[in-house]
Amino acid sequence: MMSTKTKTFKVELDGKDVEFIIRTPSLSEQREGQKVYNQSFSDAVKAKAIVRARMDDLLEEQGLWDSSKQKRLTELQQIVLDNERALAKGGIPLKKAKELAMEMKNTRLKIRELIADKTSLDNHSAEGQADNARFNYLVSVCLVYNETKQPYFKNLEDYLSRSNEPVAILAAQHLANMLYGLDNDYEKNLPENKFLKKFKFVDDNLRLINDKGKLVDEEGRLVDENGRYINEAGEFIDRHGNRVDDKGEYVVEHKPFLDDDGNPIAEIQNELPETKVQEEDVVKESVDSTPVESEA
Repeated sequence: MMSTKTKTFKVELDGKDVEFIIRTPSLSEQREGQKVYNQSFSDAVKAKAIVRARMDDLLEEQGLWDSSKQKRLTELQQIVLDNERALAKGGIPLKKAKELAMEMKNTRLKIRELIADKTSLDNHSAEGQADNARFNYLVSVCLVYNETKQPYFKNLEDYLSRSNEPVAILAAQHLANMLYGLDNDYEKNLPENKFLKKFKFVDDNLRLINDKGKLVDEEGRLVDENGRYINEAGEFIDRHGNRVDDKGEYVVEHKPFLDDDGNPIAEIQNELPETKVQEEDVVKESVDSTPVESEA
């Protein structure tokens, strides 16, 4: 039998902090959850949803996966493993170790991009739909008010209609962590990020910093909180160090353009054509409004 675990959290509702408890499902709730799974799976199969056993075949048929992509995935995974071992072993220059850690971060991103189609398609498989239905049911019955221990959601339909609310989102996150052993600090606990944090190459939010604790990009250039390039004075610049304003326009002293003899060319203001049109409209209106004399 699954041991009962709980997670308490607070959410501000109507200006007040309300405390909730999300708990692991009881045995009877697990049984009901399995019924929801079975019904959803049956409905999905009837609706011609693909089963996981045929997933790889479908990916190949659609040109989304093949032997070359599988080979590439294996190569990327090996890079991560080799670098992880090198970091654990040590005995190399710190600069080289940092390069290995950064390579691991970038390689993991490539792996996620490579398998994105497989991951997305799995959610639409019969099993994927059934898993989601069961999980949604469990969230709807396992979330209660801490003070009264009464359910927050009336039923599954109530949860589904309010699943984008902060309470529902946090409840789903905490229950997923408890049921599937997920870690809220998963990214921070990756070997490369633990190394980068230990030697102060990143801050608490895993953003790259220099030896002065200032935010930088992978090449050591200063950036602000939004990732825009800045100089030491905090002014916006482009990637080459040229001053720009908040809109990205270059901050320079403008000089007139020159003709072939090197003489400045007068720049016509954009407003002139519009003024001319307005003047023409006034003249036309004056002519139209002139009274016509009647014949005697």
